[in-house]
Amino acid sequence: MNPTQPSGPPEQAPSPEVPFGVDLSFFAGGECVGQFHVPPGTYLIGSDPSCHLCLALENVERMHARLSFYGHRLVVEDLESTGGVFIGGMRLSLPTPVQSGTEVHIGCARMRFHFDQASLDRINSDLADPVLGLKVVREELTQELYQVTGKLAEGGMGVVLKARDHRVHRSVAMKVLHSGHEFSADKLMRFVGEAQLTGQLEHPNIVPVYQLGLLADGQVFYTMKYVRGRTLEDVLEKLRLGDPDTCIQYPLSALLTVFMKVADALAFAHSRGVVHRDLKPANLMIGAFGEVLIMDWGLAKRLAEDTDPDPSASASGEPSKAGEPADSDRARLSISSEGRYHTLHGLVVGTPPYLSPEQAAVGVPLDKRSDIHVMGVILYEILALRPPLDFMDPNAALEAIRKGALIPLEERIHLTDLDGTPPPKLAHCPGAKPPEGLVAIVQKAMQHDPALRYQKVEDLQSDILAFQNGFAPSAERAGFLRQLQLLLGRRRREAVLVGCFLVISQLLLAYFLNWIAADRKMLRLSERTLATKNLELNTANQRLEQIVYQLRNTAERNYRDAANLLQDKRSSQALAQINLALVGVTDSPKMQARYLIIRGHANTQLGFYTQALEDYRQVAVIDAAALPFLSIEMDLARALEDGFRPAEGWAWEKTGLPVAGPRGKNLPRSQPQVPPADRQRFLEPQAN
Repeated sequence: MNPTQPSGPPEQAPSPEVPFGVDLSFFAGGECVGQFHVPPGTYLIGSDPSCHLCLALENVERMHARLSFYGHRLVVEDLESTGGVFIGGMRLSLPTPVQSGTEVHIGCARMRFHFDQASLDRINSDLADPVLGLKVVREELTQELYQVTGKLAEGGMGVVLKARDHRVHRSVAMKVLHSGHEFSADKLMRFVGEAQLTGQLEHPNIVPVYQLGLLADGQVFYTMKYVRGRTLEDVLEKLRLGDPDTCIQYPLSALLTVFMKVADALAFAHSRGVVHRDLKPANLMIGAFGEVLIMDWGLAKRLAEDTDPDPSASASGEPSKAGEPADSDRARLSISSEGRYHTLHGLVVGTPPYLSPEQAAVGVPLDKRSDIHVMGVILYEILALRPPLDFMDPNAALEAIRKGALIPLEERIHLTDLDGTPPPKLAHCPGAKPPEGLVAIVQKAMQHDPALRYQKVEDLQSDILAFQNGFAPSAERAGFLRQLQLLLGRRRREAVLVGCFLVISQLLLAYFLNWIAADRKMLRLSERTLATKNLELNTANQRLEQIVYQLRNTAERNYRDAANLLQDKRSSQALAQINLALVGVTDSPKMQARYLIIRGHANTQLGFYTQALEDYRQVAVIDAAALPFLSIEMDLARALEDGFRPAEGWAWEKTGLPVAGPRGKNLPRSQPQVPPADRQRFLEPQAN
């Protein structure tokens, strides 16, 4: 089968006088099984004879694909065949434009196409038509692509330039090899490999590669995003110098955010089997709007590779023993005039002091834990504002990295540099001191033995995230008190409220306790006072009872004395005496009536008629037959009215008087008979 025209008419037949068309070639294995020249239109491809482009081949179905050719564009569409249609190993799911020279797999057949010369002339003529106004666009797109406008940075392998992209009208970063390196096949291959590897790592925190190509002078270059910002190295240097604006803009929390973004990019690279091997603050760019990018992947290595991209042998050409390089093989380091290490190539790959022990030791295989160690070094410098090594003796520093003899972070923040520089103030850290949790993270990440480090970047990130959220990182191994302290820190507002509640409750409790104590004190004082008063009252009651008892025993005598005094016309004395007698007979109404008669007579003699009438009335109430009350009432009423009283008194005034003996001799006065027990009780009052 070797047709030169389609086997059937197209669905929309093109005009026969138009020579415009495309040449199609189909291959099975290494053999050409069909060639077609098709004008613009739509064509079916399959094994069925009715198809426009019939291919009786294995895995080619009856109606396999559709080919559309219009407006200088070829579009291929899979008709849901079992075998599918593939471009570059990817199966098509939608109608897809195909560029000239692209190979399309239809079943077991491979299709290629190109325009014939007449078609190319037609296309160029159409595009050059001045009516379309494409001349200016074509001139702009055919001019020199880039214009170098300055130098941005310089690394171990190449130079980063600032350039202007004339076609897209943007600034880009262009990296080229150092002068003379373009003649080294090894350097050139490493450079191209760097561009390709970086371009394949598509991540927001990895610098994107725009183009890899040749300049007009034949120099290899690749362009990247031009990041307006500063490096982490510059930020740490400003913090070390105490720049106030940098201290405000980049506290520890902001630096940890930068660190976490770097870890995100590194975790992505590790997931793709790539280790960076040259992580350092100078390669970490912080954009003006918070973006963070890892730059310079020139020393990156795929873990799947068996050998290092830049293998080196010893100076003598003999292998070293058991992974330990001979003395002549050890890298000899030097310091630039700025006091910084350069990236090394050869036996030791990387930038001291940002090297893992595996990088510093020749012949030791590397894995992603090497980058984790360097991440620990970067976090160390973020906290201490100085790396874990001094720069006075770089070769000794490299040996210290090999042996793991790095300065502990707790000591580094207090040590003076070998050149006499005092330790910087850690104003960016809370309390001007590295937090305990981060110190523990640094210690674990920088362990000399890779098995003791974090095994994945995600593990390191988890501990950082735990610290940021107020929890204890796993590396800290915090005890109960530390966990409690962190809990209070996480719940600061609740802790303050609880603390205020406890303080207020304690104050209220103390107030109430003091109040109760004072109340008890007053109660005890009142009880003592009451006891004293009770004792005094009991004493007074005893005395009063003694007096009453005495008056009760002397009542009859007082009554007779009052009667005698009344007969002697000594009314006032009689009244006083009868009042004493009445006190002793309060419990005997009959005796009260007798005594009241005497008091009534005394009041009558004294002219106290109202009081006398009241006494007689009480007698009448007690004993109506004792006195002629009506006669007495009438006489006293008259006396109250006109003051009349007979000279010898009224006849009833003699009523109720006791019988007396001879004149001047009263009846013998009875002595009070007090029982011995009562006499003792009244003479000696009992205490309460």
